[in-house]
Amino acid sequence: MNQIGLYLKKIHILLERRRNYEYRDCNLTSTQIDILEYLYFHKGDQNTLSGIAAFFGVKHTSVIHVLKILEKKELIRREEPPADSRRKAILLTQKGFTAMKNHLGSHAEHESLLCAGIPATDLEILERSLLKIYSNLRQNEPDNAAGEPVKPCKGEDTHAT
Repeated sequence: MNQIGLYLKKIHILLERRRNYEYRDCNLTSTQIDILEYLYFHKGDQNTLSGIAAFFGVKHTSVIHVLKILEKKELIRREEPPADSRRKAILLTQKGFTAMKNHLGSHAEHESLLCAGIPATDLEILERSLLKIYSNLRQNEPDNAAGEPVKPCKGEDTHAT
């Protein structure tokens, strides 16, 4: 019996638990760090609620909740760009930028731990396979259950078969 989905879920749970433990010192959850990290690596972009929700494949309401917490912690701010008053740009504050800089090493450590003992060629195959699994699930999501437009991840090949 193939248990890929079960292993992916177990890996996700262990990784979330580890990340939540590591970020406890700055009173952040792994979900909050994910959004801060997204903003950090997309700092030149016009980051919006819709863009963040689409990137993570979640509903707007989920992102709104996390953004409110991050705003209360003064890690992000929202600005109304002059070109479009309907959309608010979401930006890291200096405090948010510093928090992310302090935790960038954790990301590399997690990747290192995940990949320990796996040859580079196997990792390439694994990454392509996981990307294909993700793509399969996104393309076959029932009535777009996330409620958002399906937006490919960076590096996602939407034409792969």
